[in-house]
Amino acid sequence: MKKKQTKKIKSGKSLKIIFILIILLGLIIAGICTGLSIKKRIDDRSVSIAFYGLSEDYVNLLKENIPQKEKINIKYDLIAPGAMDLSIITKKYDMLFTWKGEVTDSLAGSVEHIPNKILENIPTAMRNKDCIPILLDHYEFNYYKPVAEKVQIDPSKSYDELNSFLNAAKSYVFSPFFTDGGEDRTLLAFIGVLVESQGGLEAYNKLMEGLKKAQSLSDVIDLELAQLPNYNEKLTLRKILDTLKSWPDQGFTHPQWYRASTTDLSAFSRENQVALFFTSLTQHRNLNYQVVKNFETFKAPYITDRVEHGLMAPAISCVLITDNSNGKEILENLLSLEVQNVLAMKTMLAPVHYRAEAYDIQSDDVRFWAASCAGGPIPDPYLAVYQRQGDRFVEMAKEIRAYLK
Repeated sequence: MKKKQTKKIKSGKSLKIIFILIILLGLIIAGICTGLSIKKRIDDRSVSIAFYGLSEDYVNLLKENIPQKEKINIKYDLIAPGAMDLSIITKKYDMLFTWKGEVTDSLAGSVEHIPNKILENIPTAMRNKDCIPILLDHYEFNYYKPVAEKVQIDPSKSYDELNSFLNAAKSYVFSPFFTDGGEDRTLLAFIGVLVESQGGLEAYNKLMEGLKKAQSLSDVIDLELAQLPNYNEKLTLRKILDTLKSWPDQGFTHPQWYRASTTDLSAFSRENQVALFFTSLTQHRNLNYQVVKNFETFKAPYITDRVEHGLMAPAISCVLITDNSNGKEILENLLSLEVQNVLAMKTMLAPVHYRAEAYDIQSDDVRFWAASCAGGPIPDPYLAVYQRQGDRFVEMAKEIRAYLK
């Protein structure tokens, strides 16, 4: 009996010891968690923000709309062109504001996810857990309404209708189509838009991946991008360039369109000698209102809508590099209805918030088009491929012009 009682006493003592150890372990864990929580709150009081590739006006406007909270230290850095080192960015900063493109794509997977409560403020097609858009630009077409009324063709309906419009417009204007093709970024954006409108988002992405690896135009010109629906042929960059090369002979455009400046575009349009022009929303703002009021803006028409499409709408975006709580609050504020109203009015770009007030019908349309495309807003070739390689970009543009000559 005594042995049994002794065993029970020892067993009881063991249970007490285990219980005490569990309590101590819990207290230690709680202490560690509390310490980590306090450390995080202290760390979060400092928010380090980097800007890359944004104009001074855009940087200043974003800063103006980042509220300065008491006891929160916000540090801003401008990353100079050519000085973007991703390994340094991920170690040094909590947030990065830049145009969505090669830089943000390279950071994807190693950054903090955008909180759902912030993503819920924007249309589904624009949501990206690694990189969130704040404002949208757009590469657009604009047709001259008086000519459209005369020829009774709406070029916005389809890619074939656009070609029919150019052919019919020859009887009314000197250069049915025109763009500031002397601007490298506009030239490649125009070619990219034609690839996307004919082959869809998958074809465009294939071209971008090909350009990332290409050392010259010859490395990518015959890359198969898509099987054209209703056409017994493959879509390649050569096909696009050969089509554009034929346009001057068909009377569709000026022989030197690929060397033209924004000033040339403005002059031709002012003289009512252009039926259709291509440019960015930002450049559109610089054209004389008396000229553009007679043009209707539209997004690139498709050969078919049976494939997924995106909208070439460069996006000022944000990446959360760390789990800084104040950084998340800053981003949430920039995506709030009130701040989106301010940003849209001051930049004249398209807001991304569902209900934010757009500057005008053009920017409102951009938001609608981006939301209605399954692929959402996509970067132009410069941002998608050459964002950190300006020299390669210039060389590719030179090669394309030499081919079009």
